[in-house]
Amino acid sequence: MRPVDKGITPKVYTNYGDARHDLAKVIGYYCSYCEMNVSNSIEVEHILPQNQGGAKLDWNNFLLSCKYCNTIKSDNNDNSTDYLWPDIDNTDLAFKYSEDNVIKPKDNISSSLKTLVKNTINLIGLDRTPGGNHKPTEADTRWRSRKEAWDKAKRSYKKWLEAPIKPMAESIAISSRNGHYSIWCEVFKDQPIVLQEIDKEYREMGLFKKFKIDGTRLIRSGGRI
Repeated sequence: MRPVDKGITPKVYTNYGDARHDLAKVIGYYCSYCEMNVSNSIEVEHILPQNQGGAKLDWNNFLLSCKYCNTIKSDNNDNSTDYLWPDIDNTDLAFKYSEDNVIKPKDNISSSLKTLVKNTINLIGLDRTPGGNHKPTEADTRWRSRKEAWDKAKRSYKKWLEAPIKPMAESIAISSRNGHYSIWCEVFKDQPIVLQEIDKEYREMGLFKKFKIDGTRLIRSGGRI
Protein backbone atom coordinates (compact mmCIF):
# COMPACT_ATOMS: atom_id res chain seq x y z
CA MET A 1 0.00 0.00 0.00
CA ARG A 2 1.54 3.27 -1.14
CA PRO A 3 2.26 5.74 1.69
CA VAL A 4 1.11 9.26 0.84
CA ASP A 5 1.47 12.79 2.12
CA LYS A 6 -1.69 14.86 1.68
CA GLY A 7 -0.14 18.02 3.06
CA ILE A 8 -2.28 20.62 4.79
CA THR A 9 -5.83 21.41 3.83
CA PRO A 10 -6.01 23.94 0.97
CA LYS A 11 -9.37 25.37 2.06
CA VAL A 12 -12.34 25.06 4.38
CA TYR A 13 -14.93 22.65 3.01
CA THR A 14 -18.69 22.85 3.31
CA ASN A 15 -19.14 19.68 1.22
CA TYR A 16 -16.60 16.87 1.63
CA GLY A 17 -17.05 15.83 -1.99
CA ASP A 18 -15.46 19.11 -3.04
CA ALA A 19 -12.14 17.82 -1.67
CA ARG A 20 -11.92 15.13 -4.37
CA HIS A 21 -9.90 17.04 -6.95
CA ASP A 22 -7.84 18.86 -4.32
CA LEU A 23 -6.78 15.49 -2.92
CA ALA A 24 -6.08 14.13 -6.39
CA LYS A 25 -3.85 17.10 -7.20
CA VAL A 26 -1.67 16.05 -4.28
CA ILE A 27 -1.78 12.24 -4.25
CA GLY A 28 -3.03 11.42 -7.75
CA TYR A 29 -6.19 9.76 -9.01
CA TYR A 30 -5.48 6.48 -7.25
CA CYS A 31 -7.42 4.54 -4.66
CA SER A 32 -5.53 4.99 -1.41
CA TYR A 33 -6.21 1.36 -0.50
CA CYS A 34 -6.10 -0.92 -3.55
CA GLU A 35 -3.89 1.50 -5.56
CA MET A 36 -6.06 1.18 -8.66
CA ASN A 37 -5.99 4.15 -11.02
CA VAL A 38 -9.44 5.75 -10.91
CA SER A 39 -9.74 8.74 -13.21
CA ASN A 40 -13.50 9.18 -13.38
CA SER A 41 -15.43 8.02 -10.33
CA ILE A 42 -12.92 8.36 -7.51
CA GLU A 43 -14.56 9.11 -4.16
CA VAL A 44 -13.66 10.99 -1.00
CA GLU A 45 -13.53 8.42 1.77
CA HIS A 46 -13.71 9.14 5.51
CA ILE A 47 -10.98 7.28 7.36
CA LEU A 48 -13.09 7.21 10.50
CA PRO A 49 -16.71 6.98 9.30
CA GLN A 50 -19.01 9.86 10.10
CA ASN A 51 -21.46 7.71 12.04
CA GLN A 52 -18.57 6.34 14.09
CA GLY A 53 -17.56 9.83 15.21
CA GLY A 54 -15.37 10.79 12.27
CA ALA A 55 -15.23 14.43 11.22
CA LYS A 56 -17.32 15.06 8.10
CA LEU A 57 -15.35 18.01 6.73
CA ASP A 58 -11.84 17.47 8.12
CA TRP A 59 -9.06 17.10 5.52
CA ASN A 60 -7.20 14.88 7.98
CA ASN A 61 -10.09 12.41 7.84
CA PHE A 62 -10.12 12.24 4.03
CA LEU A 63 -8.58 9.73 1.63
CA LEU A 64 -9.37 8.92 -1.97
CA SER A 65 -11.01 5.58 -2.70
CA CYS A 66 -12.42 3.56 -5.54
CA LYS A 67 -16.09 2.69 -5.15
CA TYR A 68 -15.26 -0.94 -4.31
CA CYS A 69 -12.96 -0.17 -1.38
CA ASN A 70 -15.26 2.59 -0.16
CA THR A 71 -18.37 0.41 -0.31
CA ILE A 72 -16.74 -2.56 1.41
CA LYS A 73 -15.11 -0.44 4.12
CA SER A 74 -18.35 1.51 4.62
CA ASP A 75 -18.75 2.33 8.32
CA ASN A 76 -17.31 -0.94 9.60
CA ASN A 77 -14.41 0.55 11.56
CA ASP A 78 -15.41 2.21 14.82
CA ASN A 79 -11.85 3.42 15.40
CA SER A 80 -8.73 4.25 13.44
CA THR A 81 -6.14 2.73 15.77
CA ASP A 82 -6.70 -0.93 14.87
CA TYR A 83 -5.58 -0.38 11.27
CA LEU A 84 -2.75 1.05 9.19
CA TRP A 85 -3.38 4.13 7.06
CA PRO A 86 -1.35 5.27 4.06
CA ASP A 87 -1.40 8.93 5.10
CA ILE A 88 0.05 8.15 8.54
CA ASP A 89 2.04 4.91 8.31
CA ASN A 90 4.83 3.70 6.03
CA THR A 91 2.41 1.15 4.67
CA ASP A 92 4.80 -0.04 1.96
CA LEU A 93 6.89 -1.60 4.73
CA ALA A 94 3.96 -3.62 6.05
CA PHE A 95 2.00 -5.06 3.11
CA LYS A 96 3.40 -7.89 0.98
CA TYR A 97 2.18 -8.41 -2.61
CA SER A 98 2.59 -11.60 -4.59
CA GLU A 99 1.89 -12.73 -8.13
CA ASP A 100 -0.83 -15.14 -7.01
CA ASN A 101 -2.90 -12.06 -6.09
CA VAL A 102 -2.47 -12.49 -2.35
CA ILE A 103 -1.89 -9.48 -0.12
CA LYS A 104 -0.66 -10.23 3.39
CA PRO A 105 1.62 -8.87 6.14
CA LYS A 106 5.32 -8.80 5.42
CA ASP A 107 7.31 -11.47 7.20
CA ASN A 108 9.79 -9.13 8.90
CA ILE A 109 7.33 -7.04 10.92
CA SER A 110 6.15 -7.60 14.49
CA SER A 111 3.15 -9.72 15.36
CA SER A 112 1.25 -6.63 16.51
CA LEU A 113 1.83 -4.94 13.15
CA LYS A 114 0.79 -8.11 11.34
CA THR A 115 -2.51 -7.93 13.20
CA LEU A 116 -3.01 -4.33 12.04
CA VAL A 117 -2.25 -5.34 8.45
CA LYS A 118 -4.73 -8.22 8.59
CA ASN A 119 -7.36 -5.92 10.09
CA THR A 120 -6.84 -3.46 7.26
CA ILE A 121 -7.01 -6.15 4.58
CA ASN A 122 -10.25 -7.49 6.04
CA LEU A 123 -11.75 -4.02 6.41
CA ILE A 124 -11.11 -3.11 2.77
CA GLY A 125 -11.67 -6.59 1.36
CA LEU A 126 -8.26 -6.68 -0.29
CA ASP A 127 -8.25 -10.46 0.03
CA ARG A 128 -11.22 -10.92 -2.30
CA THR A 129 -9.97 -12.98 -5.22
CA PRO A 130 -11.50 -15.75 -7.36
CA GLY A 131 -10.69 -19.09 -5.77
CA GLY A 132 -9.83 -17.47 -2.44
CA ASN A 133 -11.62 -17.69 0.87
CA HIS A 134 -13.43 -14.44 0.11
CA LYS A 135 -14.67 -14.16 -3.44
CA PRO A 136 -15.27 -10.81 -5.15
CA THR A 137 -18.58 -9.77 -6.59
CA GLU A 138 -18.96 -9.61 -10.36
CA ALA A 139 -18.57 -5.84 -10.18
CA ASP A 140 -15.39 -5.94 -8.07
CA THR A 141 -12.56 -5.68 -10.59
CA ARG A 142 -9.75 -4.92 -8.17
CA TRP A 143 -8.20 -8.39 -8.41
CA ARG A 144 -8.28 -8.18 -12.21
CA SER A 145 -6.62 -4.78 -12.15
CA ARG A 146 -3.83 -6.17 -9.96
CA LYS A 147 -3.31 -9.11 -12.32
CA GLU A 148 -3.05 -6.78 -15.31
CA ALA A 149 -0.48 -4.71 -13.42
CA TRP A 150 1.56 -7.82 -12.59
CA ASP A 151 1.54 -8.94 -16.23
CA LYS A 152 2.56 -5.53 -17.47
CA ALA A 153 5.29 -5.15 -14.86
CA LYS A 154 6.72 -8.59 -15.71
CA ARG A 155 6.83 -7.74 -19.41
CA SER A 156 8.61 -4.52 -18.51
CA TYR A 157 11.07 -6.49 -16.37
CA LYS A 158 12.03 -8.63 -19.36
CA LYS A 159 12.63 -5.49 -21.41
CA TRP A 160 14.75 -4.09 -18.61
CA LEU A 161 16.98 -7.18 -18.57
CA GLU A 162 17.48 -6.77 -22.29
CA ALA A 163 18.39 -3.09 -21.97
CA PRO A 164 19.27 -2.12 -18.37
CA ILE A 165 19.87 1.55 -19.08
CA LYS A 166 18.44 4.69 -17.48
CA PRO A 167 16.13 5.63 -20.39
CA MET A 168 14.51 2.19 -20.09
CA ALA A 169 14.13 2.66 -16.32
CA GLU A 170 12.49 6.04 -16.93
CA SER A 171 10.11 4.49 -19.48
CA ILE A 172 9.16 1.72 -17.03
CA ALA A 173 8.53 4.28 -14.31
CA ILE A 174 6.18 6.18 -16.60
CA SER A 175 4.29 2.94 -17.29
CA SER A 176 3.99 2.33 -13.56
CA ARG A 177 1.89 5.49 -13.26
CA ASN A 178 -1.05 3.45 -14.54
CA GLY A 179 -1.45 2.27 -10.96
CA HIS A 180 -0.53 -0.39 -8.40
CA TYR A 181 2.68 1.19 -7.18
CA SER A 182 3.33 -1.67 -4.74
CA ILE A 183 3.18 -4.31 -7.46
CA TRP A 184 5.71 -2.48 -9.62
CA CYS A 185 7.99 -2.13 -6.61
CA GLU A 186 7.68 -5.83 -5.84
CA VAL A 187 8.46 -6.92 -9.40
CA PHE A 188 11.52 -4.63 -9.53
CA LYS A 189 12.58 -5.09 -5.91
CA ASP A 190 16.09 -6.20 -6.95
CA GLN A 191 16.56 -3.38 -9.47
CA PRO A 192 17.41 -0.19 -7.53
CA ILE A 193 17.79 1.96 -10.64
CA VAL A 194 14.22 1.23 -11.72
CA LEU A 195 12.87 1.60 -8.18
CA GLN A 196 14.48 5.01 -7.94
CA GLU A 197 12.74 6.13 -11.13
CA ILE A 198 9.39 4.71 -10.01
CA ASP A 199 9.65 6.60 -6.73
CA LYS A 200 10.60 9.75 -8.63
CA GLU A 201 7.42 9.51 -10.68
CA TYR A 202 5.20 8.85 -7.67
CA ARG A 203 6.74 11.61 -5.59
CA GLU A 204 4.97 13.95 -7.98
CA MET A 205 1.77 12.31 -6.70
CA GLY A 206 2.31 12.48 -2.97
CA LEU A 207 4.50 9.45 -2.31
CA PHE A 208 5.82 9.68 1.25
CA LYS A 209 9.30 8.22 1.62
CA LYS A 210 11.62 10.09 3.89
CA PHE A 211 14.77 8.88 5.58
CA LYS A 212 16.73 9.68 8.72
CA ILE A 213 20.44 10.47 8.64
CA ASP A 214 21.22 6.81 9.43
CA GLY A 215 19.29 5.69 6.34
CA THR A 216 16.29 4.25 8.17
CA ARG A 217 12.79 5.34 7.26
CA LEU A 218 11.25 8.29 9.03
CA ILE A 219 8.12 7.36 10.98
CA ARG A 220 5.50 10.10 10.99
CA SER A 221 3.82 11.43 14.09
CA GLY A 222 1.11 8.96 15.02
CA GLY A 223 2.48 6.30 12.69
CA ARG A 224 3.16 2.75 13.85
CA ILE A 225 5.70 1.83 11.15
